[in-house]
Amino acid sequence: MIELIPGSKCVVYLTTTNEEIAKVSGTFEGFVPVGEDSSLCIRLDENHGDKKGLIRLIPVNMVAAIDVIELAEKKESDEKYEDTGHYYS
Repeated sequence: MIELIPGSKCVVYLTTTNEEIAKVSGTFEGFVPVGEDSSLCIRLDENHGDKKGLIRLIPVNMVAAIDVIELAEKKESDEKYEDTGHYYS
């Protein structure tokens, strides 16, 4: 199974209010909870000009598709914790 791992290079295609597709490219940094929803955390690359290096949070429900350009290798420390997809407080 392929898993999107922090450090992976990707292009994320988003739906917009005008039913157009927007494109964000950069490095996947992980998932971030925003309220009750999850967001992809993407560090913008040089394709975004002076915004390079900024972190962009993309609500998961806006994602139309993701092109994985370069899949990061899973580190041994990542294998210790299995993500259940649930938040526990």
